[in-house]
Amino acid sequence: MNASGGSGMDEGDYGADGGAGILEARYRRIMALLPAAYRERRGEEMISTLLDGATEGRRWPRVGEAASLVALAMRLLVGAPGGTRRAVAAGQVLQRTALAGLLALGLWNATAGVANTVAVFSKVGHYYYRDLISSTWTWPFTMNLVQPLAYFGAFAALVRGRRRLGRILGVAQVGMVAAEVLQDANWVTSDRVALLTVAAVIALAAGLGFHRAVAPLLTPGRWLAVAAGLTGVVVIVAATVTAVAYNDTSVPDALAITAQLVAGPLVPALAAIFGVLRARRSPIWPAALFILGVPGLLIVPRAVIIYVQGKYENLFVGDLFAGSLWPGLPVYMLVTEIVLAAALGWSLYRSRRRSTSVPA
Repeated sequence: MNASGGSGMDEGDYGADGGAGILEARYRRIMALLPAAYRERRGEEMISTLLDGATEGRRWPRVGEAASLVALAMRLLVGAPGGTRRAVAAGQVLQRTALAGLLALGLWNATAGVANTVAVFSKVGHYYYRDLISSTWTWPFTMNLVQPLAYFGAFAALVRGRRRLGRILGVAQVGMVAAEVLQDANWVTSDRVALLTVAAVIALAAGLGFHRAVAPLLTPGRWLAVAAGLTGVVVIVAATVTAVAYNDTSVPDALAITAQLVAGPLVPALAAIFGVLRARRSPIWPAALFILGVPGLLIVPRAVIIYVQGKYENLFVGDLFAGSLWPGLPVYMLVTEIVLAAALGWSLYRSRRRSTSVPA
């Protein structure tokens, strides 16, 4: 017992080989981050290798060694070979959180680019954008067209196994989102925080879920085909609604976001339906979609306050639909999260029953 009353020895209790003993103790403290089963299987081998490579008299692990052990612990907790079944499941949840988030934000941003592009070729939009160079190809419109490519590019890179590129783009999108919300004075605080939190969740999931030791995704072609089909549906709907709206009105400022209003309920609805359908097989997808949607609940309290005041406000629309029954994105997010939470709970219950059932 050491002087502090805990198990083990103090640093002065190692005798002539005190330096090596202290170094070993410090290695073991770092290795405590590793799963217990992995330590039992590989711990002594790792300690021996680390001590054999240490110079005589060294008392502290190198920064690189400590960082390597911490990184290994993180990988084992999220799906690296050698981890537990729960760790593998956690890694799969993170992977799907990242992929679903990148695809959802790509679709959400693509609708604005589609709306503006259609507006340019409509009879009202042609007049409104009469000075094409100075009015159309400005910062917001350029971002509407370029930003989705970064999201889709990160998605494709991760699916195809280009993990380093996918992780770089997945983390870099936080900067794009920050630039978007900070340069626009029309954003309110809750909306900014919600979107930035979503971007941070996606970046964290991409960084942790697609480390170099994780198993590659199965059927990458199917992933890309489904993503392309979903993108086509959302883009066609957005373009059609925008074209109809611009040809029926002379108020392009208000209707430039018509496609986003359509995509607003569309993407959460698709997520809820998909999560429910996949819950029968596994809780992986419901869990991933639920985690991705949690930051969106940050916009719900403000919507409730506005509703109590007798108003109906849509995200990014202000009072355009005040007094109408159009519920807005906060309601879509809340309903989607409730549905996904129920699907996740049901799926976990089914999984637990299957794991504890005794064959007849």
